[in-house]
Amino acid sequence: MTPPLVLLGSGYTLTRLGVAEARAGRDVLAATRDAARRAELERAGARVTSLEDALSQTDGAQVVVSVPPDAGLDARIAESLARHPPSRLVYLSSTGVYGGARGHVDEDTPVEPNSPSARGRIDAESRFLPLGAVVLRIAGIYGPERSTLARLHAGAIRLPERGGGRISRVHVDDLVEAIRVALQRGEPSAIYCVADDRPASQEETVTWLCERLGLPSPPRVPLESLHESLRGDRAVSNARLKARGWWLRYPDYVAGFTALLEAEGRASGPAPLTVRRLRLDEAEVFWALRLRALREHPEAFGASPEEDEVRPMEQVRARLSGDSQFVMGAFDGERLVGMAGLKRQDGRKSAHKAFIWGMYVAPEARSRGVGRKLITALLEEARKMPGVERITLAVTVGNAPAQTLYRALGFRTYGVEPAALKIGGAYVDEELMCLPL
Repeated sequence: MTPPLVLLGSGYTLTRLGVAEARAGRDVLAATRDAARRAELERAGARVTSLEDALSQTDGAQVVVSVPPDAGLDARIAESLARHPPSRLVYLSSTGVYGGARGHVDEDTPVEPNSPSARGRIDAESRFLPLGAVVLRIAGIYGPERSTLARLHAGAIRLPERGGGRISRVHVDDLVEAIRVALQRGEPSAIYCVADDRPASQEETVTWLCERLGLPSPPRVPLESLHESLRGDRAVSNARLKARGWWLRYPDYVAGFTALLEAEGRASGPAPLTVRRLRLDEAEVFWALRLRALREHPEAFGASPEEDEVRPMEQVRARLSGDSQFVMGAFDGERLVGMAGLKRQDGRKSAHKAFIWGMYVAPEARSRGVGRKLITALLEEARKMPGVERITLAVTVGNAPAQTLYRALGFRTYGVEPAALKIGGAYVDEELMCLPL
């Protein structure tokens, strides 16, 4: 027989879990003081009560705790659970416990107890873990009526003037499934991070939404004026939870926001344009676009189609991997329409420099700011490469759109190489540009 489910602190996520479980016929006891959530839970068949009453009914039940630390109730809840032990206990924490940690983050990443925003969650975890709780450290939650989409509609979004790294997120429905997995198969007193498969910057997600909805880009403000959660660069791993059988309905923001738009009846509009690093399995698609670029604009590239047509695919894949080089791709829906590569220079004395190569946008995508998005994303990635201080490039003299774009992004000319390329009997001069990072 399935034990009762007791929800302590039925906010956005636990109300969604409680409604789903109650509709499936489970005995659900939910504690909340919110009148709207109480009504929603009761309509689904859940019993709604006070926190004190719910705590008296936890013996042998499955219990999920989602009371925020600033309520000051963690000690009392933990003491009550010790007296009335549940059969399974899950505590909903936050990846905020990692404070200012950047880059790859997982369960073994040290927490930052001195961070004011992390201290309360860390203290709460320390109370519930000894009781056998499964602790879920959750990335930014989004879903119906609670997302970048809702804030964009409300005019509450601001983008950084420069910078702004990756943010890990999770759709509320995937979080609900993560809680179920934790209740059924989580290791007692274990910690699991909850995030989708694809961390992305605020710039990337907002740009995607604006293009999908035909909205102008939000205003830009200094990075330091934004909330601390938008100023870092964090990619949260979900590997440990996946190993317990968790699966994602919405593996990235594109899938998640597409579902939200469809639910609102706003699925139509321009195809989504996204910019990201190309993967190894996209080498052939990348090279097909590269060969098209060489044929259409031989004056803009040092390579020739005849040379690159016979290049082994192993060499092509090498350009998409490693710590010293990568290629950004622009996708119109699922179709690659633009690309730009970056490679760090070899040698101890020149490793502080990297150069942009192979910049190209297909003609059918050139009216949508794809070039700017590509180079902006490429520079964001370059700033994450330790020790890289300067970015250089060469652009054909007379290519006014490209020259204007690079100057707008901060590149400055440091010279012109006459006759840099020879195509047939004609010579092409190249303007040499540099951007200090």
